[in-house]
Amino acid sequence: MVEKSGELKVLVIEDNPGDFILIEDYLSEEHAALELQRAENFKMAKEMLQASKNFDTVLLDLSLPDIKNTETLVKEILALANGAPVVVLTGYTNKDYGMKTLSWGVSDYLLKDEINASNLSKSIHYSMERKKVQRQLYESEEKYRTLFDSSPLPKWVLDRHTLEFLDVNQAAINLYGYSREEFMKMTVRDLWANDEDRIEQTIADNFHDFFNVKVKHLTKNGEMIFIDVQTNPILFGGREARVTLAHNITEKVKAEEKLRHSQERFKALVQDGSDVISILDENFHYTYISPSAKNILGVNPEKLQGSNAFKYIHNEDRPHIVDKIKFIGKVKSFQLPSYRYKNGEGEWRWLETIISDLRDDPAVNGLVATSRDITSFKIQEKELRESLERYDIVAKATSDLITDYNIENDTFQFSNAIYDIFGYSPEEMGTSREWWKERLHPEDYQRVTEATKEIFYNHKKLLNIEYRFKCADGNYKYILDRSYVISDSEGKPSRIIGSVQDITERRKYINAIERSNERLREIAWTQSHVVRAPLARIMGLIDLLKNQRNNLDNIEEIIDNILNSSEELDKVIRKITNKTEEDF
Repeated sequence: MVEKSGELKVLVIEDNPGDFILIEDYLSEEHAALELQRAENFKMAKEMLQASKNFDTVLLDLSLPDIKNTETLVKEILALANGAPVVVLTGYTNKDYGMKTLSWGVSDYLLKDEINASNLSKSIHYSMERKKVQRQLYESEEKYRTLFDSSPLPKWVLDRHTLEFLDVNQAAINLYGYSREEFMKMTVRDLWANDEDRIEQTIADNFHDFFNVKVKHLTKNGEMIFIDVQTNPILFGGREARVTLAHNITEKVKAEEKLRHSQERFKALVQDGSDVISILDENFHYTYISPSAKNILGVNPEKLQGSNAFKYIHNEDRPHIVDKIKFIGKVKSFQLPSYRYKNGEGEWRWLETIISDLRDDPAVNGLVATSRDITSFKIQEKELRESLERYDIVAKATSDLITDYNIENDTFQFSNAIYDIFGYSPEEMGTSREWWKERLHPEDYQRVTEATKEIFYNHKKLLNIEYRFKCADGNYKYILDRSYVISDSEGKPSRIIGSVQDITERRKYINAIERSNERLREIAWTQSHVVRAPLARIMGLIDLLKNQRNNLDNIEEIIDNILNSSEELDKVIRKITNKTEEDF
């Protein structure tokens, strides 16, 4: 069959002209558009690969006249191939030798005596597809690595069980003074300055969840720093881990301490500071706001004085603020949850605010609010979270059908495998949950929908279920659906990522075995019950003849009974034999 896809450009490194002609004939049968170039030895191959970087595939014969070491040959060609898959063609039939060449990095290993047009074409295309997938995965990992390494904030990845460092970025190395190699020999406990019991309990209580905690750390030179830790569970290289963002808040803590000691220094600090400093009365009306409000919030401070602070806070964030300000009068200083604040241009900016209760200070006589614009940080945080979600999904992905269901929008996204598994064309595809439910087998419908409800009502994170799904031709296939639930910031399910595997053949095999087992049980019952009756009669009559022969007057009748029982037994055995032949 001739492929009608784009032109295939192949370099054949083969010293035998007969083998090259055979390869050319095979590939011509399968590809209408084919550009085939031949290198008779390693030297020619090297020159051709250096001159052209756009070969789709390289076919390599291991027996070349100008290079005898096959490992050196393979590795040299791989280095020159510019990422193109290399398929080895050889006369060696040793399987161990084939595995060895694969370990060097070739995409496939074909015996010349077994090559035909079909398997050669398949090998080339499969090798090209594998290279494409590997390249995409590498690019995805590189994006994650770039986000991780280039972050201006310290980040690290910990083993969730041992708290050992698995990875750190450059910002963490710069902050703490340890080298990467030193970090890899440490646990995060080595950084803790005090309060170990509280931190351990926080980690234990949130083993599978995101949490935020403020801690004191020691750098390599013994300096104590205050860190706002935000950490989220992930899978990293197949291990349960946590990715952690460490925000150095040492300067902020020190500033708060200095603020409480001197009103004059406070005023000098806020005039040209990067934070917005404001004083609020007990009803949260502004009595003072620093000039930095103009640069940060785009509004003249005079316009804000006398107005209520809650007027500018987003409605969705107000309940969180109200819940936190209950601590006023109980603690001297506390941090509000981050919230959205409307600036002078009507845009929402994310702020981080610390409230200090200085009502007993005559120079202040109010609540001092120190606010910082963290909008850019929030954007980075969102991008990082989405990147980590994508990374996690790639880690779980298989060659099966991958589904991504957006709960809020009620839309499915499917990988291309859905066309191969179920036979639907793009025009026949639906994207709603209802479309999927309509194709569930009637006998499985209630069981599947009940299992799905567990996600919404019982906060179930993982769903693993088998059921039948309707194909485009009307037939049903057995599938194994393994789904993972992603929640939003409030813990509500927002997306369901699924991996769907076609297990129809496996299920048919299991059903056949179960039917066979049932027949075997029937046969066993027949042997133990039906066969036993005539056999017992025969044994009894023979015993009677053996022991009472001289005292019996009806020997002929006994013999007839033995014959009848034998015939009955023969019928039972024939029935068992026929039933066995039907099943097996």
